[in-house]
Amino acid sequence: MLRRRISYAALVLGAVLFQIFFRFYLSTFTLVLVAVLPGLSVLLSLPGLLGCALFLSSGGDTPRGGEGVFTLRAERRGPFPLLPVKVRLAWTNQLTGQGGRLVRTLRAGEDGAQEAVTVPLPHCGRVVCTVERAWACDLLGLFPLPVPARPSAALLSLPLPAEISAPEELDPPRAGGAVLKPRPGGGPGEDYDLRDYRPGDPLRAIHWKLSSKKDDLVVRETLEPRQAAIVLTYDHFGGPETLDAVFDRLYALSRLLLERGRPHHIQWAAPVSGAAEDALVDAEGTLRAFLERAFSLPAPETGRSILDGALKVPGEDGPPLHFHVAPEAGKGGRP
Repeated sequence: MLRRRISYAALVLGAVLFQIFFRFYLSTFTLVLVAVLPGLSVLLSLPGLLGCALFLSSGGDTPRGGEGVFTLRAERRGPFPLLPVKVRLAWTNQLTGQGGRLVRTLRAGEDGAQEAVTVPLPHCGRVVCTVERAWACDLLGLFPLPVPARPSAALLSLPLPAEISAPEELDPPRAGGAVLKPRPGGGPGEDYDLRDYRPGDPLRAIHWKLSSKKDDLVVRETLEPRQAAIVLTYDHFGGPETLDAVFDRLYALSRLLLERGRPHHIQWAAPVSGAAEDALVDAEGTLRAFLERAFSLPAPETGRSILDGALKVPGEDGPPLHFHVAPEAGKGGRP
C-alpha cells in the first residue's frame, strides 16, 4: 500500500508540473482526472466489498501437542468479483490464557477464497480464534476499506490418551458395593423400610397389621440395591504443565468408567470463590461438555481446592465413592 501511495503522489506531482508548464486544456483535464481517481476507485470497489461474506470455522477437536486448524473463508454474494481481503486474527486458550495473533490474505477465486489457519496447541484448553480486523484495498490500493464481519470459532485442545487403571478406591469389591434405596413405584421385594403414610401412597403398600397396633398408617417401602455414586474431583488451578497432567489422568479415568458402564460426577471448586462445580458424565457427549465447560474457565496459578469443603452429590443420599485426581500418578483419594 505504501508503494502505491508513493506512486500516486508522484503521479499527482507530475500532473501539477504538467499544469504549470503546459497551460492547455489537456493538462487541466489530466490534473482533474488524477485528483478524482481515488474517489472513483473507492466507489468502484464498494460493490465487491459489500458483497463479501467472511466466515471462520474450526477443523474439530485435536489432542494437545499438535496444531489446531481453522478455516477462513470469503464468499461472494453478488455479481461483482471479490477483492483480496486481508485478515488479522487473534487466538486465545481460555484455560491457560496463552494466545497470539496472525495475518492472512484471502485472494479470490471464481466463487470465493479459502485458507487454512493453524495455531499451536501445546496445552489443554478451549482455543477461540477471532477475526479482529478484516479489510480490503480499493482498486488502486490506496485506502483500506473495512469488511464488517467479525466471525469467531472454537475447538478443544484435548488431553492426551493415557494408560490408566482404576484406583483401588473405585475397584471391586468396593466399587461394586451397593446401597439400599427406595424403589420407584414400589412393588414386591425382600428388603423394605417402614415409614409413616404420606398422601398419594398406594393402599397396597400399607402395613395393616403394624398400622392397627400404632393407630396410625404405616407404609412398607420396598428397597432395592443401587450402586454408590462415583465422584472424581480435581483442583482447577496450577501451571499449564500441571493442568495437562491432571486432565490427562482425569480424562482417561472418566473414559475408563464409561467403558465399564459407570456414570459418575466430576467436581471442582472455583479457584477464587471456592464454590463447588459439578458435572454429571454418563456418555461421551457429556464428557465433552464437561471438558468444554472446564476448559472455558481461566485457571490461575493458585486457588482454592475442592478438598477444602464437604463433598456433596446432587440427588444422592449415601456416601459416594470418591477419588481425587492429582498431577502425579498414584496421589489420589480423599484425605
